[in-house]
Amino acid sequence: MILLPIPIYVITGFLDAGKTTALNNLLNQREARDRQLLVIQFESGEADFHSRYHNCDVLNFPKKALEQHSNQIAEQILSYLLDHTTNEIWIEWNSVTPFAQLQALLLHPSLYHLGRIEKVIHMADAKMLERLLGKTGVALPEQIANCDFVVVRNVRSDKDFNHFKRLIRSINPGVTIYETKQVKDIYSQVYRRRIRPLNAFCIGIFLFIAIYLIAVPVLELSQTPVNTIINVFLGIMLQSVPFLLIGVIISSIIQIFISKDALRRMFPKQLGWGMLVAILGGFCLPVCDCASIPIFKSLVRKGVPIPVAVTFMTATPVINPVVMLSTYYAFGGNLRIVATRVWLGIIAAVLIGLSFAIWPSRGKVLSGGLDGILCNCGCYEDSESITTLKGKLALFIRHSQAEFFDVGKYLLIGAFVSSVFQTMITKAFSIQSSADFAVSLLVMMGMAFLLSLCSSSDAVVARSFASKFPLESTMGFLVFGPMMDIKNILMLSSGFSKGFVGRLLVVTFTVCFLVVFLLVRLVIGG
Repeated sequence: MILLPIPIYVITGFLDAGKTTALNNLLNQREARDRQLLVIQFESGEADFHSRYHNCDVLNFPKKALEQHSNQIAEQILSYLLDHTTNEIWIEWNSVTPFAQLQALLLHPSLYHLGRIEKVIHMADAKMLERLLGKTGVALPEQIANCDFVVVRNVRSDKDFNHFKRLIRSINPGVTIYETKQVKDIYSQVYRRRIRPLNAFCIGIFLFIAIYLIAVPVLELSQTPVNTIINVFLGIMLQSVPFLLIGVIISSIIQIFISKDALRRMFPKQLGWGMLVAILGGFCLPVCDCASIPIFKSLVRKGVPIPVAVTFMTATPVINPVVMLSTYYAFGGNLRIVATRVWLGIIAAVLIGLSFAIWPSRGKVLSGGLDGILCNCGCYEDSESITTLKGKLALFIRHSQAEFFDVGKYLLIGAFVSSVFQTMITKAFSIQSSADFAVSLLVMMGMAFLLSLCSSSDAVVARSFASKFPLESTMGFLVFGPMMDIKNILMLSSGFSKGFVGRLLVVTFTVCFLVVFLLVRLVIGG
């Protein structure tokens, strides 16, 4: 009888990295003697696995069987589990096989409800890693990017160890690294409980409430409008979360159900036609800036050219039907204002995209792995090998959950920061309509960045500034704000490198300023 879910621990690493030796060290600890273990080996190295306490059974599958008879392997594992009591499963993964094949195997209908991967340990040889990374395709980087911590051997000096850490953390930022001699620390790390995203979210809510109750009396003494900040924060979240959820669902559909080839066929190879498709897609999707960023990440991961994907991300929150409708009502049915916002948004988005075509980004664009390989839920390019409906749906749910909590935490931080600015700054600025247009435009764009409003409702706030700012300068607020603000920067940082995000911010600000400054008076004034 199977007691579900069974925790699964995976050891990865290149050939002769010490995977079997690690199994011997970990599973022959005294603390492991009372558990019934199943060890599944997909690779046989020089060392053999031996169980000191005779509480481990071993199943061996060669690489050829994994590639040609995965269904039989799944059935054999299930048959064993039905006949034996098993408390843990340990998998020694093949060094040259993409990690996605293990995911596909565990999502097989026979093993779908088997359990979940608790920890992935990557074994590495400090002397060999740099040479291997350039010769092993995506398999080794995938394993490193997907691991919870790394165990290294053959460290000769502190200098070598520091170089090794830089290599590893360029693929998996912030990952913990141990040396093989730290057996007790490694064992403790293996069984340290991982905080699930939902649990972390609930803990964060309780901490926020506790801090609020403690801090309110102190802040009120300093005349800080705490309740106003909280109300604004909750308003931003209530506006943003539904659109973020829509974006996450669309992003997950793109990531799981649409193949790279199919997506590339949707976007023509010619840059001009690709940008036109991006503009049309943004025009049709009723989503705000919070939703466009997860979709943007999925497009980049699937191989859509950066200029086209950037055009889509910057245009969508400015020109979609919900934004046009809200602008129409906010400005009393003034179609000229609506049309101006849409056309300026399109022009700015195309110019921003073209800047990335003329001057391509140097270095990696995506963070947390090699460009185009790693997805933050553990989905890889080879995940397209998962063809069953149950497997696809399971991956879709996992991707949606991971994407929502991964981006959501940055939205939460950005919303709180912007609520503070929204409460405090609007009282500090007051520029009359007679002020210099360039200065008022810069101030309005700065306000849009700091206030971080949802693009589906920012037109109402822009209209409220009409008595303090020139009407023309509000176009900077309406065009730049949806493209780039505090919460968008934080959400982008969850999946893209700092260099790329920084460049995108500078280019977007510069292009929006120049477009609005040069064109808006011609349209509105004319």
